[in-house]
Amino acid sequence: MTGPGYANVDLSVVKSVEMRGSRTLEIRGEAFNILNHTNFDLPNRFFGSANFGRIFGAGTSRQVQLGMKYLF
Repeated sequence: MTGPGYANVDLSVVKSVEMRGSRTLEIRGEAFNILNHTNFDLPNRFFGSANFGRIFGAGTSRQVQLGMKYLF
C-alpha cells in the first residue's frame, strides 16, 4: 500500500543592517509550507480492521515566524 504524495516548500528571508561600530541587527522572516499544501499521513495498514485504508491525520499547515537578532 502506498501513501499520498508529499510536497513542501520553505522560504527564508534575512536582512542584516550594520549599525555603529561592529554592531549588527539581523532581521529574519521564515515561512514553512508556504504553498499551504495538505500533506496527509499514511493510511491505516492493518488488513481486516474497520479503518483499513483510511487516513486520519495530516501534517501542519503554513507556519510563519519572524525574528530579530542584535550582534555586538
